[in-house]
Parts: sequence; C-alpha cells; structure tokens
Amino acid sequence: MRSVRKTRCTVVIFMSVLAFLSVGVGTCFADGPVMKIAPKGNKKITIGVMDPNAGIEVAAQFNKRHSAEAAKRGWDVRFVDLKDNIPQGATNMENMMSAGYDGIILHWIPLRAIDRQIKMAFDKGIPVVSLICQGARTPGILAEIGFMEAAHGAMLAEYLGNRLQAGDRVVTVSIPMLEKHAIQLEGFKGVANAYKLNLVQNLQFQFSGDPVQWAYDQITNILVADAKKEIKGIYVSTESLGIPAARAAHDRGRDDIILVMSDDSAHVYREMPKLPGLQAVAAMSFHEKLLNEMIFDLFDKVFKGESVTSQRWYPTLGSLMTRDKLPPPGYVYDSCGGYKSREPDFQVK
Repeated sequence: MRSVRKTRCTVVIFMSVLAFLSVGVGTCFADGPVMKIAPKGNKKITIGVMDPNAGIEVAAQFNKRHSAEAAKRGWDVRFVDLKDNIPQGATNMENMMSAGYDGIILHWIPLRAIDRQIKMAFDKGIPVVSLICQGARTPGILAEIGFMEAAHGAMLAEYLGNRLQAGDRVVTVSIPMLEKHAIQLEGFKGVANAYKLNLVQNLQFQFSGDPVQWAYDQITNILVADAKKEIKGIYVSTESLGIPAARAAHDRGRDDIILVMSDDSAHVYREMPKLPGLQAVAAMSFHEKLLNEMIFDLFDKVFKGESVTSQRWYPTLGSLMTRDKLPPPGYVYDSCGGYKSREPDFQVK
C-alpha cells in the first residue's frame, strides 16, 4: 500500500514541479532590454556587493569568492551589510551609483524594496546581478543566478512524506519577506499536501531581533505546548533558522522529530552530527564556485561592450543530502562524490 501511495505522490510531485517551472521559467526567460555599454578598457572596475546580513556563513563564503574572482581581474570589491535593515537598501544602492560603482551584486534580498534603484542602475549602464533573489522578473536586473527553489521545497517534502504517515503534524519555518523562501515554501506545501501531511503552523521570521534566538525560542515554545508529542516533522527554509530549531528540539529531548531544511554551509556539516533530528538538507554549497564564476563572466561581457540580454534566469538544482550520505569531515556534500580527488572545502575544528 505504501509503495502505491509513494508512486502516486511521486507522479503528483513531478507534475507539480513541471507546472511550476513551465510558468516560472517561461516568465523568467521573457527577454528584457539589452544592456550594451561602451567598453571599460583599462578602467579600474569597482563591484559593490549588498548583503541583508553579512554575518551568516554563506554570505562570508560567497564574499570570499567574489573577492578572489575580482582580484584575478585586478578589480575592487566593496561590501555593504544591511544588518537586517532591509529599507536601508534603497539608500545604499543610490550611494553605490553616486560613487561610480561599475557593477552590483545583490545577495538574497527582497527586490521590491529597491526595484526603483535597480531600474535606475540599468538606465545608467550599471549591471545588477541578483544572487538567489528570484530576480529575473524584476526590470533592470541583468541576470538572476540561483537555485530552483520550488524543487528544493518539493525534495524536502518528499523526504518527510516517505518517513511520516498521512495526517502527521508538521511545523514550517520561513522568511516570507524573501521571495526565495516564499517560493520554496509553496513547493514544500504542494508536495506535503500530496502526502496528506498536516501542516499545523507556519512560523515567520520578520527580520526583527536575533534570528538564531528567535528560531530556538519559537520551536521551544511549540514543543513545550506539545505535551502529547503529536508534532512529527519540522521544515525550515534556511540553515540560519534550521540549526537553532534542531538544537531546540534536541534540548527538549525531541530527537524523534524529523527536521528538514534548505541551505548548507560548513556550519551545517559541523552541527548535523550532533543533532539526530536533523535528517535532510537541500545542499547547495558545492555549486558556489560555479555560481560566482557565472556572475563574473556576465560582468566580463558587459564591460567588454558586448550586448547582454537582461532579466535572464540561470538556474541550478541542489542535491538532497541525508544523514546517511554525510561527506567526510572538511567537505561539503557533492552528489557525485569524488572527495579523494579534491581539496577540502573548510578546515575541521
């Protein structure tokens, strides 16, 4: 009976993701205006990078890669940390343009807050590339470099669906202000509904206070109230909230709860072995080098004076990492293996 149910749900998942992508990709690949500027020649290039919060490890990893790739070309990179003050992004964008920055990279920020400034940059001939922002539908964005978020949500829901029973209670945790999280949550919900999981509560972080403490406290409070231990699963849209959520469940003695989350970093690989309830992660770190190279290849083309069509989506699909497929210490998950043939990704502490 279980295999029949699994097959039926898998068909639903496959068709749901296809339907989403047929709409999303069709919209994202609708060509925007062409950007073509005078070649920069020997001008010293300055790239601005804006983070909603540069303190998280994934931001630090990408910023390190941005700096290295820019250094190969003799360019400067300057970083702006919003420290979760998203409305400040509009002023910072205008400041970067006034300072004569040649290009801008936006990290997973709500683009609605700066859509006017993005269009202004395009009109000034300043390429703006969004990284994991779902930015291809935003006029003025040169390109969206990112992941297939709905598919990641579907992956995590299918993992839960094959380990829980119909009607089991599941809590979701997300950041609704970020479109990446909203889309991923919809992918998760669609597949969770196909498996008839009972999504009982959606906790939403609103960029107010410490996200780590917020996630820990929220899950602790829910589990204190769950005296009958009816909650069987937790889905979290990012590791910065997922690790403290898993830690809260562990501290409450609730390692029976299966927690799944998106995003991986060295921090995840250090913490996951200590947290038995953290069972599966939509792993993406192995793609960081590729994504960064794509960004700088686009900048190269624009600064050479080539014509580049804007509002293009360059998608990448992450992989599902589970506890039984953890990589060796010092490596991030690579679905193709090959750990002996490459350098470690981070120092083991």
